[in-house]
Amino acid sequence: MPFSGLFSLPDITSQPNFPPPPNNVAALPADSLLIGFFLLLLLERYRHMRRKREAWKTICKLIAIHQNTLAQRRQNALAQNHYGIVHAEKWDKELSYFCQTILEPTLIQNRLGSFWAQLEKPTLRRIQRVTKKIIEDNTAALAAQGAEISAAASLQFNAAMNPADYERLCSHLLQQAGWNAQPTAPGSDQGVDVIAYKDGIHFVVQCKLYSRPVGNKAVQEIFSARQHHFAHSAAVVSNAGYTESARQLAQSTGVHLLHHSDLVNLDVTDLQSQRDLLR
Repeated sequence: MPFSGLFSLPDITSQPNFPPPPNNVAALPADSLLIGFFLLLLLERYRHMRRKREAWKTICKLIAIHQNTLAQRRQNALAQNHYGIVHAEKWDKELSYFCQTILEPTLIQNRLGSFWAQLEKPTLRRIQRVTKKIIEDNTAALAAQGAEISAAASLQFNAAMNPADYERLCSHLLQQAGWNAQPTAPGSDQGVDVIAYKDGIHFVVQCKLYSRPVGNKAVQEIFSARQHHFAHSAAVVSNAGYTESARQLAQSTGVHLLHHSDLVNLDVTDLQSQRDLLR
């Protein structure tokens, strides 16, 4: 056997045959870049949404500051003219003016002007909704105030008032005198227009808004009603005075004949006598 075959040296020029690295090790740098890219996108999206919310809050704040003026301008712009015609373009011009002079400059000043194109339509809808609500509330408040004024006027004597208002007036005057007084429902009073209580006394009243003196019939009716209601006292109240025969019948039946001006100071002790309180 040749000597050289026994001691052969390795070939140092050949490359070692190492196994390839695992796939996940080679992919790590690419995955990290992709994750970082998506994180940047999410962060930018968050910043965009935050600034958009800031722009919307700024718009809502400005609308709230000027809402009463806007409502008044809307009501004036949408009012009918002398021919009953409404020109809606006046309100449209007012909206454009408000947006161009108040909203947009403020957004630009706060570096939020780029959001106006996205927020313009929601802004106009909000202005319409806010101003409509204010106008409706103001209209309801004015109607309630008018009703209160009418009610207060009905509690003052007026020769032109109707019988129902006169009954409410008499009830109100008795309440001022400390009575628990209420007008009765129309058609179910059995001749009684006002029922009142004070210090255990049950008092029934018939109210007569007349342009002439009240006669016997009213006295008869309230006398019967007193018995029907088991009342302690009864009275006819009028603005026009009484006939002599009515006075005589009232004297014999214990019915009091009053003027409505007597009610505000009427006490239980005034009903204990049979005297005519009319002055």
